[in-house]
Amino acid sequence: MMSLKNMVRGLKDDSTAKQLIQFWEYDAKTLKFWRASSNFIYMFERNGDRYFLRFIHEEDNSIENIQAELDFLLYLIAEGYPAAAPVPSKSGKWIETIHTVEDGCYYGVVFEQAKGIHLPLDQMTDRHVVQWGMSLASLHILSERYPSRANSRGSWNDALSFISSVLQRHPGEHGARKELEQLRIQLSALPTDAKHMGIIHYDFETDNIFYEAEKSRYHVIDFDDAMIHWYAMDIASAISDLVPQEDDHAKRKIKHFLTGYQSVKPLEERYVHLLPVFHKFADLYTMARLLRSVEDVDLTGSPEWADRLKHKLLGVCERIGERCHPSVELKPVDENNWYECTELEVTDEQKNVFPVPVVYWLAESAYCGFTPLAVYTGEQLIGFAVYAVDPDDGSYWIMAYMIDHKFQHKGLGRSGMKELVRYIHDKHGCDKIVLGHRAENERASHLYASLGFEEVSREGIEIIRELTLS
Repeated sequence: MMSLKNMVRGLKDDSTAKQLIQFWEYDAKTLKFWRASSNFIYMFERNGDRYFLRFIHEEDNSIENIQAELDFLLYLIAEGYPAAAPVPSKSGKWIETIHTVEDGCYYGVVFEQAKGIHLPLDQMTDRHVVQWGMSLASLHILSERYPSRANSRGSWNDALSFISSVLQRHPGEHGARKELEQLRIQLSALPTDAKHMGIIHYDFETDNIFYEAEKSRYHVIDFDDAMIHWYAMDIASAISDLVPQEDDHAKRKIKHFLTGYQSVKPLEERYVHLLPVFHKFADLYTMARLLRSVEDVDLTGSPEWADRLKHKLLGVCERIGERCHPSVELKPVDENNWYECTELEVTDEQKNVFPVPVVYWLAESAYCGFTPLAVYTGEQLIGFAVYAVDPDDGSYWIMAYMIDHKFQHKGLGRSGMKELVRYIHDKHGCDKIVLGHRAENERASHLYASLGFEEVSREGIEIIRELTLS
């Protein structure tokens, strides 16, 4: 994921793409924006055939890294592996560079369109899945023979160092750092010979493969994330969308994928058992890249989509952080922790949607019969909640819920709300929990909706939601 700052800057107009495309032959008026994520992607035509221009800001990738990617890709193609080929510019270069006064340097590359069609996972037959596994194994066999393996792309170790550097800038990520330490130990114990490790694609999911029915094979795109890693990492990444489903259909697809892979390249059973370890690597690497992409981003004056994307990316980080963090615990507010609770604060921007300080809720709880609770992870106080029973209908209301600004974007908010729901349900046996939040509090809206709280009414500036419990 590129820096959100650079994404906003690069999408303000098409000027960068228009400058870069001049280095290649193209049909006039065919350049169109396609998408932006790890790179900016534009499509265009030349003599009626479709091509793709990919470019990136110098802060998000280096020309050396891009060249190493292309070197590996050209090697694969020379060995007969079906992949979308890069296209040299009019001057014979694989990479062209432009320098802008305001934005700095951009690196551009052009690729042919991959042959074949995209097959969504739910449309793949068992045979398609077997061939998917075979395609990945064939790539790994060629990677074993790649002569420049030692000094080409970055490695798993470089990725772990990057993750560590990002997490150091987020001191509240205790769980993620512990996961990282454990992961480094687990990976360091594995063999690093060419039989087990080489340059992998890293993103061999169905979005990046296209099926050519005439030759019963897949054509591969997007080697941008390629790195030196264990081949099992590529397997874990490829089937990552299937693993969480845990149903018989998904398990059958995983089995067929592994069958196809093993029909081409041996796979030791211990690496099958280690797939959860590689999924952990993918989680932490994704988390670090997303956190880095939104760091120090001032979205003042930016389009609305940028703010929505920022919250979406932070939401992904929260869900990953939730899997890393120790369990959240609720404790009574008493003489030992009430003052510490009063020092909890939301961010400045959240004070518009959570304007009442904790000390007010403590006072109201004392005189109105509300129940205040302190939210902990381990011995660390991280948040505060208040609930009450409506004397008119007996329904239970969550009156206030907040996570201190120092512990946000780590999955703790979701974990704490789940624990609060469980606590109220177990203690009172209620079948419904109600809460309200300001309409403009989009983060709260997404969180509550994702946990099953359905909107039932709007009262002035507040949205009322209910969660029905079995």
